[in-house]
Amino acid sequence: MAVIDIEYGLEILETSHPKPIHQEIKEMEMVLQNSSYGHEYAMLELQKSEDFLMREELHDRLEQYKNAYFQARQYLSDNHPERLRILERDLLEQKMKIFKTYTA
Repeated sequence: MAVIDIEYGLEILETSHPKPIHQEIKEMEMVLQNSSYGHEYAMLELQKSEDFLMREELHDRLEQYKNAYFQARQYLSDNHPERLRILERDLLEQKMKIFKTYTA
């Protein structure tokens, strides 16, 4: 299974010290993209897994990815809606090519 560092993404979201605005935008974009891809990979693993404990772990991971995605999305929506629109369009296109479907 592909591992995407959700803890790093959450750490970025929880950091309170001020950063240059361009750095903050790039970090939120990274969180949005990584959590989106992480969610897709976790869904693929969930569909294949028959192990109860692994399925529970995957459900938890899916929730973390979803929360990180929507926190980053809210930031971008509030501060850079046009950038968000472009990112989500590009993500959709990429995921359709890579996964042939998408879930989030």
